Amino acid sequence: MSKKTSENVIIKAGERILEREEIVKLAMAIGLEKKATRPLAIDLRSQGAFTEYFVLLSAANARQVAAVAEEIRIFFRDNLGLQPVAVDGREQRTWILLDYGFLFVHVFQEPTRELYALEQLWSKGRYMTPSEQELAQLFAEIKAALPKAAGGDTFDSATL
Repeated sequence: MSKKTSENVIIKAGERILEREEIVKLAMAIGLEKKATRPLAIDLRSQGAFTEYFVLLSAANARQVAAVAEEIRIFFRDNLGLQPVAVDGREQRTWILLDYGFLFVHVFQEPTRELYALEQLWSKGRYMTPSEQELAQLFAEIKAALPKAAGGDTFDSATL
């Protein structure tokens, strides 16, 4: 669960404290578990942006866009105590944005991702492209750190 300490927020998975970059990578890993493609994170801290990180994921269709976004939202809520400040795009499902303040998770249908070209708009940010193996390993480590009742299959289509 998350705990505020002065100006910083500490995010824990069980007893493991997560760095913000690990949370960014975790969003990518969860997306890959739901068969999202083309994961990319952009570190925007040096750009004076309204957030610190973007995660970009592509999905094949509207149903998968919703499933990927919901899986990330539910996992973060149930296992890390993180709630999005806002969720946009649930109706159209061509682009769903999960806004966590420091992290924006964008889940796109591919044509919409190409149209808005966020990778090009924010090309001066530092690209983070961990391998699928690295992401899978991080996800496994975080799930192992969670209490035994947590970390299972968290998707609930009734919430869409």
